[in-house]
Amino acid sequence: MIRFAHPYWLLLALLVAARVALLVWDRRRRLGAFVVSSLALVAPKTPLRVRLAGLPFALEVLAALLMVVALARPQRVTKMASNDRFGIDIVVALDASGSMAAEDFRPRNRFSVAKELIGDFISRRQDDRIGIVTFGVRAATRVPITYDRDVAQAILERALVGENGDGTAIGHAIATSVNRLRTSKSRSRIIILVTDGVNNAGSIDPTTAARLAAKFGIKIYTIGVGSRGPVPIPFKREDPFTGDIVTTYQIVRADIDEDSLTNIARTTGGEYFRATDARAMSAILDRIDKLEKTRLTAPKSEKIDELYLPPLAGGFAFFALALLGGETLWWKVTA
Repeated sequence: MIRFAHPYWLLLALLVAARVALLVWDRRRRLGAFVVSSLALVAPKTPLRVRLAGLPFALEVLAALLMVVALARPQRVTKMASNDRFGIDIVVALDASGSMAAEDFRPRNRFSVAKELIGDFISRRQDDRIGIVTFGVRAATRVPITYDRDVAQAILERALVGENGDGTAIGHAIATSVNRLRTSKSRSRIIILVTDGVNNAGSIDPTTAARLAAKFGIKIYTIGVGSRGPVPIPFKREDPFTGDIVTTYQIVRADIDEDSLTNIARTTGGEYFRATDARAMSAILDRIDKLEKTRLTAPKSEKIDELYLPPLAGGFAFFALALLGGETLWWKVTA
């Protein structure tokens, strides 16, 4: 389909037409006429240069019309296929506090396993929009909700333990996730909260944040990550004798506030899960993956190709020819 972005410029074509009509009328008014049987009786054969004397003006008119078309900005519009998509809006809130470095999900730590499994989960959600929030002593949006799963997975892969400070601000993480989802038009919106600790940072109480989520109709699924009992957590320190950075392990009992996580899920109509190893966490994400999907209309799109360059170039070319022709002996007609 061809359309003009600024069609009102086409009105200038009327001025060009009026100018041509006025010139033709004026020339006819000034010229006399008499009837003869043949022009050969009163004049020799008219030279080609004389017969083409009006060509520069015709070129100027054509150039003006082409420039008017260029000003109206013609476009070729191709409507892209628009299909209904079925999905939900999901924000994954991932704990990045220091305790997530615990190596009880061998051969890697909790954080590495969580990132990998969440990445796999994202890759399966073909019709959903995904957002990612990481949190420690503070929460930060890493990926606003988007259809671009490749970008979401790439940014998730670069997330590091401790990048948001060493603490666990669960309430702040929920509030940040809610802020990402509150303007969503999808009828189904969820937060998947993955943590291994107890809320000990931030100014927002987790229960208050959960009520806020429920107010906006956002469901929260909470996942408590970590095996039960003491776990080894690596610590890096500088050797006082050699100056080298060495890694030592400290056995820590990383308790999870399961009552709080259960209450958060219940307040919003979600569920609480406990993942004591990589296999359990994978099973939990598989279960969440089977959530009922709701229809989400994909935004309609169209491809627009600008077509003003050909008429603009043609207008300049014809105007240059008219100017050149009118100023040379080829076009000049003498009395």
